[in-house]
Amino acid sequence: MKKHGWHILSVFLLVVVVILGYFNIGLSRRVDALRTQLDEYKEKEGKSYVVERISKQMEDIAYQQKDISEKQREEAVFQMGVAEQMRIRAEEEQKKAEAFSRNAVEARNMAENQRELAVQQQLRAEYARNVADTLSNVALGRALALLSNVQYRAGNKDVAALLAYASWKYTSEYKGNVYQPVIFNALGQTSESFVSRNLHKGGVTKIVQSSDGKNSYVSVSNYGEVNRWRYDEGFVGNEVLFSNPEYSFRDVYWDENNVVYALSYDGRMLVINGKSAETFLLPEDNGWMRIVPFGDGQLLLASAMHLYIYDKKEDRIKKTISLSEPLAALGCKENQWLAFGKENGLWRIGREGELVPQEHFIKEQVTAFSWSSDLKMGAVGVENGNIYLIDETGNVVKSLVGHRSRITQLEFKGQYLFSSSYDCTVSLWDISASKQEAVSLKILSGWVHCICMAEDNTIWTGDESGAVSRIMISPDEMAALIQSKLKRDFTDDEWSYYVGRNVPRIRLKLVNKIKD
Repeated sequence: MKKHGWHILSVFLLVVVVILGYFNIGLSRRVDALRTQLDEYKEKEGKSYVVERISKQMEDIAYQQKDISEKQREEAVFQMGVAEQMRIRAEEEQKKAEAFSRNAVEARNMAENQRELAVQQQLRAEYARNVADTLSNVALGRALALLSNVQYRAGNKDVAALLAYASWKYTSEYKGNVYQPVIFNALGQTSESFVSRNLHKGGVTKIVQSSDGKNSYVSVSNYGEVNRWRYDEGFVGNEVLFSNPEYSFRDVYWDENNVVYALSYDGRMLVINGKSAETFLLPEDNGWMRIVPFGDGQLLLASAMHLYIYDKKEDRIKKTISLSEPLAALGCKENQWLAFGKENGLWRIGREGELVPQEHFIKEQVTAFSWSSDLKMGAVGVENGNIYLIDETGNVVKSLVGHRSRITQLEFKGQYLFSSSYDCTVSLWDISASKQEAVSLKILSGWVHCICMAEDNTIWTGDESGAVSRIMISPDEMAALIQSKLKRDFTDDEWSYYVGRNVPRIRLKLVNKIKD
């Protein structure tokens, strides 16, 4: 019983053992499984931890990157602000630079303007100084001329000549007007260039020069004289071609064939050819005034009421032209003759002798006329001594007042006009001068009937006393003549007294050159 019990117990224990063993195996397996699971869990947990750590780290890094990004953004914003400030500052600096550049340009332009202004002011100052010097020296020239005239009248001719030459020198070198009356007269009297000779018994009414230009002249008088003479540094001969006091010659024409035609007031025309002299009787017995060339081989003869065309070859009157009023004067304009009436009529004389009325703006009696082709200007002299300058249309552009009696003749030479008058004077007028002032070339002893322009810067005059006079009209030539005759220079005392201590001394007398 006991064994069976033990056997059962053993079986039971075995079963229990088996069961326990099986259970232990199962438990062991479960433990292993759990362990495996635990290991897996551990592994997973480790991985999860790692992941969590990594995630945490990544999160931290992300936060850091976020912080960094935020800081970078803030830095970028700051840098953008700095950049904006720098841009604004750069723009301001650029504006300042541009303003500075503009200011620099303006300053440069202003400096250039100031420089130009300074140059202009310097030029004006120099001009003003030159003008002052010029005016001073021109005034000195005029003062010296006045002193020259005083010394000449006092008989101190050496000093007068020095003063006149110094007057010309200062005036001419400083572009002054050497035709001023006081200077011109000082030069004229101290050069002693005036030459006169009584060749006629009666008043010399006309002087003409030979067409060959050999300083040969013919003059006529109202005492019936016709003389031929020459001048070559003095009078050379005086040939009386005709003399008869019953004639009263008023005009003369000397043609290219050396034939002389002398017109007498009483209606006789004397024709002198070589040694022969013939008289041609004219239609009227008084009032004859002028004889002038009129086309080829013809002369125009003028009486008080008629004009006549005379044929030289045929020796006859070809045409008679009646005037509607008494003739006052004849004048030539551009190779056409003009007839002035005493009642203010004016006609142009055509080639065939026809009278063409012209508009006349001068309502005084005309006594002389001259026309300048170069100046396109005419000069009209009237009975009371006035002279009117007219343009091409006849309008009066200027009046010249200086003569006191009838104008007898007018002649242009360049920009100068020469006039003679019954007031016994011959005058020169500078047409280009702003102020018209007559230069009295000479006061003669009687009425001045005529003037003749010579080719050597001289004019000849004929007056009522019967004298023919030569007047030099070039200040430069008179000055050269004076210098050639100077015997000495100013002394130091004379220079200080007349010219002035502050004026540098100059040599006036020519220096004689020593010949080798």
